[in-house]
Amino acid sequence: MRRNTLIIILIILIVMAPSCKNKKQSDEVIGQRAQQICEKSLILDSHIDWPEYVLDKPEDISMQTVNGDFDLVRARKGGLDAVLSVVFISPEYETAKGRLMVDSMLKLIRHYPETYPDKFALAITPADVKKNFERKLFSLIPCLENGSPVGDDPGYLTYLKNQGIAYITLCHSKTNQISDSNFDADRRWNGLSPAGTGLIKEMNRLGIIIDISHSSDSTVSQAVRLSEAPIIASHSSCRYFVPGFERNLPDDLIKAIAEKRGVVMVNFCTQFLDSVCMNNTAEIQNLLNSKKLSYDSKEGSELIAEFGKTHRLICDSKQLVDHIEHIIEVAGIDYVGLGSDFDGVGPLKPSDVPDVSGYPVIVSELLRRGYSEIDIEKILSGNFLRVWDDVIAMAGSLNNSTGKEE
Repeated sequence: MRRNTLIIILIILIVMAPSCKNKKQSDEVIGQRAQQICEKSLILDSHIDWPEYVLDKPEDISMQTVNGDFDLVRARKGGLDAVLSVVFISPEYETAKGRLMVDSMLKLIRHYPETYPDKFALAITPADVKKNFERKLFSLIPCLENGSPVGDDPGYLTYLKNQGIAYITLCHSKTNQISDSNFDADRRWNGLSPAGTGLIKEMNRLGIIIDISHSSDSTVSQAVRLSEAPIIASHSSCRYFVPGFERNLPDDLIKAIAEKRGVVMVNFCTQFLDSVCMNNTAEIQNLLNSKKLSYDSKEGSELIAEFGKTHRLICDSKQLVDHIEHIIEVAGIDYVGLGSDFDGVGPLKPSDVPDVSGYPVIVSELLRRGYSEIDIEKILSGNFLRVWDDVIAMAGSLNNSTGKEE
């Protein structure tokens, strides 16, 4: 009996050995192909919070930085070519302070093309992004996260448009003068406010993309119905995988955005990607709060490390691509992209995509699942750029029909 068992084990090992070797070779081939795709394709990330991060912890992103998730060196390694550079406005700021912060962050974004014109360039249209890519310049595209500085003043939208703002996220973690937030129990508007309704129309006319990440479900539904142009979710994932988490989108709203020819840009935060990570993150956060510790303090980091030995806090690129694939299954290949939220989610990133050097890992997983290079290029930038073009075209059409011009 023992002799027969030994023979069976030997047969299994002999059979498996070439298989394991082939898998390793296959992974190497896939990795090489993914790197090639990333090197030749235009990669755009629709949401990186580097301006706030650099203002808080000053470093020069033209070279490799010690802190943060984004700099030019790691971006080039990952094949990244264009970033929606987030002007984040705290929901705690009143309008005047918010507008001062807008100007400070816009000044910081402009600093890099002005100081390093051989490395960076501003982009205020999709054509700029493509031209910069051809010239091997990295595109910085300003966008505004949280419309609270706008208030109920449509004139300020014109100012933002003139400053090159590509999209505006209607709200953040608190309900504001424009719309209800999905992180706030205060749903005073039941979606869009009267001022928000007017601002949607004015953003259409100006050619500013409407971003519904952070908005309540009612806000999203109303924005989709009201907007004449496509809308985006710049950094949201699928509620299907994290039931009850309203920061992610349910299937019906993913479909609604797609029917409007918009795009859902998948957030990389592991809380958003995996329900186990979500629950464990909430538990460790409560523990940190009870001990009055921050996650980046020495004591906080040690506590997280110990907790992480027995509780999963982060996932990997497979779960990230699960969200991409779910959006494709629900809505189609033309309606999904990448909106990492790097520099905005702390340590809660996929283990194999820790910063902007990691896009080839995502492409490798897409290749393993059988996606073509054409489809992958849509995910990497094509879908977002198509939406942006459509928004600008709609603005031209609206202005032609009313006789208005900016």
